[in-house]
Amino acid sequence: MTDWFSHCHTLTEARLEYRRLCFEHHPDRGGSTLVMQAINTAYAEFKNQRLRARPARTVPRSTWRRPPRERPQNVAPESSTAGPEAPQQILHSRDEIQRLWEAAGWQPLANGSLGRRVWDHTIMLVRHPAPKYQGAWFVLIDDVFSPYFYNSRQEAETAAFDLLYDKVKYLPR
Repeated sequence: MTDWFSHCHTLTEARLEYRRLCFEHHPDRGGSTLVMQAINTAYAEFKNQRLRARPARTVPRSTWRRPPRERPQNVAPESSTAGPEAPQQILHSRDEIQRLWEAAGWQPLANGSLGRRVWDHTIMLVRHPAPKYQGAWFVLIDDVFSPYFYNSRQEAETAAFDLLYDKVKYLPR
């Protein structure tokens, strides 16, 4: 028999050649069973040679983790276009907002979610609905989801406070 895959250099080329040969020699399309068996054997050997030739992985794959979010600081924003509408100082300290945050406790909501109101802002911690991400939480502030989901309730609470503080520290009250 001929060497069916001698001209192939990659697995992709071999897969395409295998498909072409199947269309040409498959018994359902008028080909021979013996020829098709030879093609299958040659393709399996080619794949085994290529897969064995790959170097072994020495370093285990690491899972990507979101870098930690920088906590907001009590400093004015750096802006090159500081106009009359841009505040130059923080109107509310982090401690003041922290006291308001602690005074408003979490209220249980449907589906295991939690909610609280601070001033006129609604904050919700929503459990991730997919079973694959059991235990993950979303943060929802004034009907806007945060761009991340968090692996624990404590992490979600911390992120919710940080997001709320970023939102209200320049607002007059």
